[in-house]
Amino acid sequence: MAELDEWFHTYNPGNHDMEAWLREVGGPENLTEQSYTEFSLLVRSPVIINFRKIAAIAAMLLITVAVGYLLNNGPAEMQDHSDVRNVVKTDIGPGGNKAVLVLANGKKIVLNNARLGKLTQQGNTFVSKPADSSISYRGSGAGLTEAALQYNTLYTPRGGKYNLTLADGTQVMLDAASSITFPVSFNGGERRVKVTGQAYFKVAHDAKKPFFVVSKGQLIKDLGTEFNVDAYPDESGVKVTLAEGLVEVGNSGSTVSLVPGQQARATGSHRIEVMKVRVADVVAWKNGWFVFHNEPVMNVMKQAARWYDVDIQYQGQPITKRFGGNISKYKNISELLENLKLTGGINYRIEGRRVTLIN
Repeated sequence: MAELDEWFHTYNPGNHDMEAWLREVGGPENLTEQSYTEFSLLVRSPVIINFRKIAAIAAMLLITVAVGYLLNNGPAEMQDHSDVRNVVKTDIGPGGNKAVLVLANGKKIVLNNARLGKLTQQGNTFVSKPADSSISYRGSGAGLTEAALQYNTLYTPRGGKYNLTLADGTQVMLDAASSITFPVSFNGGERRVKVTGQAYFKVAHDAKKPFFVVSKGQLIKDLGTEFNVDAYPDESGVKVTLAEGLVEVGNSGSTVSLVPGQQARATGSHRIEVMKVRVADVVAWKNGWFVFHNEPVMNVMKQAARWYDVDIQYQGQPITKRFGGNISKYKNISELLENLKLTGGINYRIEGRRVTLIN
């Protein structure tokens, strides 16, 4: 599966779901060479410059020139470098399926350690783990009053991601360092959840029970929709991006309606700004890609810190450079750092889980 994952995310531009594709072909055990060939024709690879290969070619040219110089001019005077210690190159791997489920009674289940199958039962609702990357709720809250509803919280650490299917069939994808608090089952006249960090929603339509997302003082009302919520505590305000359907975003100051391809940016109770965006780029995170467009390097590293679970430090002059490009989130962090080095002249040092950028 590791090789398949590597292959898929190399050729997948961020618009296809590997798990859905695997289901279509009957699982990884049924994959054939023809399956790989047919699928590779259906997707378009992002344009990725292999900076490492370019650097390797440049290094070979330098070696060739140096050898020629020595042959023609003789060896230079030997110098004693015995005081220089060998430096072992270190790297940091990408994040993965990691999350913790907090039940209504306070019990915590570390999902990446839990076995597949039934996890627990809360009232009439069963919680199960159908795959290493997800949990699902099945059942009903029949007979429960709204005040008696039980709430659970699913959260991902830095370096984690996870999928959740709520009791009403709504699907949620959580990014790293994110959380969602939700009822075990929905009762009453509405469905309401609370989110921190970043999450993508595919809401199950129910005209009698509107779906609400509360995040950092903003209220998002769904009307049968797919949308992305970006509400990290260390970011200013909330960004709501609509992929399909219709949503309303509001606070104590104003309310706006979005159509697909629009993003609402709200800070506190101030006016909500609406702009047009490339939805595929905004939600590329859930398909395994970093997509940057003229992004400040410090913002780039803020995302890297969450996904790779690293601490970022800066040395030297303030970094004012910007960066653009598509980079697979399933590569080691050195892939991103080498791009910054080769395109922006920013050196780096990795020590344990600390990355220092040197400008």
